[in-house]
Amino acid sequence: ADNLTRRLPAGNNQDELSQMVACLNQMLDRLEKSFRRIRQFSGDASHELRTPLTILRGETEVTLRWAKTTDEFRDMLRSNMEEIDRMERIIESLLTLAKSEVGELTLEMKQLSLSDMVQELYLQSRILCEAKQIKVEMDLKVEQEVRIRGDELRLRQMFLNLISNAIKYTPDGGELKIVLAQEDDLAVVDIVDSGIGMHAEHLAHIFDRFYRVDKARNRMDGGTGLGLAIVKWIAEAHGGSISVTSEVGKGSSFSVRLPIQGPEEGKHPKTTILD
Repeated sequence: ADNLTRRLPAGNNQDELSQMVACLNQMLDRLEKSFRRIRQFSGDASHELRTPLTILRGETEVTLRWAKTTDEFRDMLRSNMEEIDRMERIIESLLTLAKSEVGELTLEMKQLSLSDMVQELYLQSRILCEAKQIKVEMDLKVEQEVRIRGDELRLRQMFLNLISNAIKYTPDGGELKIVLAQEDDLAVVDIVDSGIGMHAEHLAHIFDRFYRVDKARNRMDGGTGLGLAIVKWIAEAHGGSISVTSEVGKGSSFSVRLPIQGPEEGKHPKTTILD
């Protein structure tokens, strides 16, 4: 376990011994990847849970030492509940990613109307945007209904995550656009905002776990830093992809491309698929 990078020397012969060496090296490859995933999960969990636990401990100690009234104790408990909720979201998101990596998550694949889903997301977005008076626009660049094979719950989770992020980083009075198009055998959904945008150096990393463009702002907003990693997994589990373009001060555009026929067996992240 301390040195899983070592491999048995493989010769050029095609005899039984060479075949056995190849099998053992493949087994070591799988073991190394499994250990790496375990270490990553443990490291991610301990790193991200440290902050809310520190806040919980500090606020509790201060309250026990100085609080005198019922309202002061109630404020402390309310703050503690916020940190507990945050820890719960972190753990749930980590477990989702961990299960996706070992194929323990199940995708309930069925034929569904992506056109209907986009229109429902548009109506939900208008409600979510009311508080910030963000103008929401829907652009259907298709002449007929777009139907795809996919997991409705996971796809909705992916799009709502992208929409929530767009709203979070778009100032009051900004704009949000949801675009549906079809390119040959691909359905394309774009989530475009007029938000704060990102510098180019961040774009290659924003789908990484716990990567934050603005660490202070993300933590204040209650983000776990795992949402876009889950979004990427959902897109790729459907045989699709996600990309982003952004410009500071002008906004960001996330583009999800999904195959109409759903994922091809063996060409997507290991996931249990039920038809």
